[in-house]
Amino acid sequence: MLDTLRNRFLGVHELRKNLTKLLTTVKEDGTEVVITQRGKPVALLMGIEKYLEMKQALKELSDPEYLTALLEARKEIKEGKGVVAEEIFVKKGL
Repeated sequence: MLDTLRNRFLGVHELRKNLTKLLTTVKEDGTEVVITQRGKPVALLMGIEKYLEMKQALKELSDPEYLTALLEARKEIKEGKGVVAEEIFVKKGL
């Protein structure tokens, strides 16, 4: 919620006037815009790529097995049992 408050807010009237320009900005800059109606937030305009990434992340995080593995890996990293990213990159030839 707090990150949303940092986004640009735009009323419906301004949205209608500047829709083409706004869509270009959202697409090119990855900007998110909160759309308001009568001063209250009613929608969020974001690029399709970011939306699809968020949708995929939610899907992954809703999988109990994935979430369990993720939390276990996070615990191992905090305990110093993780592997340095550079080592993985070298093993993978990246």
